Amino acid sequence: MLETGFFDQLVWHQDRMLYKEWIFRLQHNLSNSWELGSRCFVFYKTKGLVDQYAKFFLNNPLIEINNIFELGIWDGGSAAFWFECLRPKKLIGVDLQNKSDSAYFVKFLDDRGIHDQLKIYWNTNQADANRLIEIAQKEFEGPLDCVIDDASHLYGPTKASFEALFPLLRPGGVYIIEDWAWAHWKSFQDSSHPFSREIPLTRLIFELVEAIGTDSKIISDLKVHQGFTVVERGSNKNICSTDFNLDNYISRGPSFADKLNGTGSCAASA
Repeated sequence: MLETGFFDQLVWHQDRMLYKEWIFRLQHNLSNSWELGSRCFVFYKTKGLVDQYAKFFLNNPLIEINNIFELGIWDGGSAAFWFECLRPKKLIGVDLQNKSDSAYFVKFLDDRGIHDQLKIYWNTNQADANRLIEIAQKEFEGPLDCVIDDASHLYGPTKASFEALFPLLRPGGVYIIEDWAWAHWKSFQDSSHPFSREIPLTRLIFELVEAIGTDSKIISDLKVHQGFTVVERGSNKNICSTDFNLDNYISRGPSFADKLNGTGSCAASA
């Protein structure tokens, strides 16, 4: 559950955010004047994004979050942030980078005495559904309460993670997809940007809208914020992580594609 007064305790500066004795370097604002070297967390979230999270969690204060699975943690800063914010019983993070825990992250674990409650699996691809399921089954007792995806932001890997982990959520649990809107950012639309050739992550958000429109027992609620989308699992307990396919839970009429493309009967008679 949300730590009381957590967001009010954050102290923001131009290049860093402070929480108690912990320093989170704001990577978006990193400058040559940074003086602390590696004695900090690297933090890829902006104050604007954190403010959006504050609004969401303060408006939903009774969300019970004991088990968190986080995808994409960079050097552990986001994992430490969420652990302090939500105070879960356990948080497991995965990241594609082939590295090990930073000295600052290890100090955080040591000072808090939480080596068994907060763990990172490095060199783990979010698109490897079998590995994600294996980690979840090994580390958690009972279902997941929250998944936070801040990993590749690519359509294919993000959907693969969703199809693997969404069925492991308890009914009422939440699946958060960050930075879904990158295709609508001018810098990402430039032909020189590698993402300009990728399928927009917006496509997955549209599919989630279709799924909740088809059957609210699969997805019971969907909240779209500028920086992230929150997907709440519905009451259907029969979906399985080994064969869950989102497309199978979306109903479309035979002329759906034609209507979207403006070639259906309604468009023709307009």
